[in-house]
Amino acid sequence: MAKRANGRPRERASEATRKAILDAAGEVLAAVGEDGLSIREVCARAGVTAPTLYHHFGDKRALVDRVVDDCFSSFDRAFVDRPVPSDPVEALRAGFDRYLEYGIAHPVHYQLMFERPGVRPTTGAMASYDRLRRVVVAIEHAGRLTLPVEPATAAFWAAMHGVTSLRITGGLSAESGAAELVRDAMIDRYTRPAAGRTKESARIGRARRTNRPGTAARRRAALERNA
Repeated sequence: MAKRANGRPRERASEATRKAILDAAGEVLAAVGEDGLSIREVCARAGVTAPTLYHHFGDKRALVDRVVDDCFSSFDRAFVDRPVPSDPVEALRAGFDRYLEYGIAHPVHYQLMFERPGVRPTTGAMASYDRLRRVVVAIEHAGRLTLPVEPATAAFWAAMHGVTSLRITGGLSAESGAAELVRDAMIDRYTRPAAGRTKESARIGRARRTNRPGTAARRRAALERNA
C-alpha cells in the first residue's frame, strides 16, 4: 500500500510535466510552425530540461505528433458530443457543419492539424479521417453514393477543408453562404435521395429547415461566440 501511495504523487507530477511540455510546444508551434520549433524554447516555457523532455517524448517529431493528436482528440469530441442524424446523408451534412464550426472556433488548432509545413498523418489524423470514411461507407450501404468510397471521402474532406481554411483566413465571410452552397452542391452531386424522395423534395426540406425563423441568426451567433 505504501508503495502505491508513494507512486501516485510521482504519477501526478509526471503527468503535470507532460502537460506543461505539450502546452509549451503547442504555443511555439502556433507561433513559428514545426520548422521553427526550438526544443530549448519549449523547455524554457515549460520549466524543464531537455533530458526531461526527451524522457517523456523521445524526440522532436514525437512531441509534435503528440501535440497534433491532442488537437485531433479535441476535434473529434466536437462530433461525438452531439447527436448524429440517423439518415447517413444528413449525418454527412451535419458533419460538414461541425467541421467548419470547429475550425472557426479553434483556428490555431486547425492550422496545426492541417496547415503546418510538411504535414504528415498521425494516429489521430488517420482516426479522424476514418470517421469521415465510415459516414461515407454508411451512405454507400444505403445505396445512395454515386461514386466509389475512397474518392468520395477524399472529395468531401477536400471541400470541408477548403471552405474552412478560407473562412479562417477571411477569404470567405459567413454572410456569403458559400460554405453551405459548396456543402449542398457536393452532397447533391455525389449522393442520391432516400427511396421515395426526389432531389427537389430534399432541397425543399433543407430550405424549410434552414429558413425557420431565427435559424440563420442562431447559427451566426453561435459562430461568433466560438470565434
